[in-house]
Amino acid sequence: MLTAKELSLIEDQLKTEKLLIIKNKTYAQLCDDPELRKKCEQMAAKHEEHYQSLLGLLD
Repeated sequence: MLTAKELSLIEDQLKTEKLLIIKNKTYAQLCDDPELRKKCEQMAAKHEEHYQSLLGLLD
């Protein structure tokens, strides 16, 4: 069972991860350099994994 504080921290981290996903996807779209675009897409995918892991704590 998670405490109210832990739930609040997870909620904050979920918001942060979602923002990082959006930012990295946006950066990828703006990149002209294919290597840099790929790196941004990889970072977005990694933050998506983090987001899903955090959601798993709430089940």
